[in-house]
Amino acid sequence: MRKLVGTITKELETADHCAVYQSDLVRVWPENGEHRRKAIIQFAQQHHWRLRFYKDGFVAIFDKEPAT
Repeated sequence: MRKLVGTITKELETADHCAVYQSDLVRVWPENGEHRRKAIIQFAQQHHWRLRFYKDGFVAIFDKEPAT
């Protein structure tokens, strides 16, 4: 998981979003439906990101939380 955090952090330094594809998602979260989506949302929130888009079995797109 630390590697994934580092990858996303580095990408968000220069880009508006970071796409993480199934081959990387499955290493951290096994495929198991709604529980997986909730776990990814929680992961994003813990790192002050937002899960902008998610398609099970394909991709999760993260971006920085909007400033409030």
